[in-house]
Amino acid sequence: MQRKLTAQLAIQGGLEVISFQHCDCLVFERRETLKMLSPHSSRMLGGNAQYRRVAGDLIVIFEADLERLRPPSKRFKFGGFVTFMPTANFPSTITGSEIIEGEVDRNFFGKIRDLLNALPDSKSEWISKFGEDFFSRTLTDRCVDTVRYLRSCE
Repeated sequence: MQRKLTAQLAIQGGLEVISFQHCDCLVFERRETLKMLSPHSSRMLGGNAQYRRVAGDLIVIFEADLERLRPPSKRFKFGGFVTFMPTANFPSTITGSEIIEGEVDRNFFGKIRDLLNALPDSKSEWISKFGEDFFSRTLTDRCVDTVRYLRSCE
């Protein structure tokens, strides 16, 4: 179901999809860093099973950490995250995330893109913005730091 939703959103948003072992992601930027959304649908509070919205995780990894799985697989794995953040941390992503007739509001993609664009593009920029010890922090601490930073940018 997650892979089908990702494919539908990719078509609607004109985005690249990259397949990993356990999920597919929408690629919003592909440079030294890959800035992605791993979407999933969730039932809307108070609605029946047909009322769903898109949620997910914002994921940032370094392109150099991508590794193709053994052939004939077209999927990838990666050694580690730069950071990841559940979209639930950003209330602005809720508006327009309702799935209506298989599509979300076009502004939803812009909100995700704005969040990801606010993040650094290179390892040196990450260190400059978040400190020399950023990559030695736990993944949870990096998530907290980046959520705090992005909330200050909203």
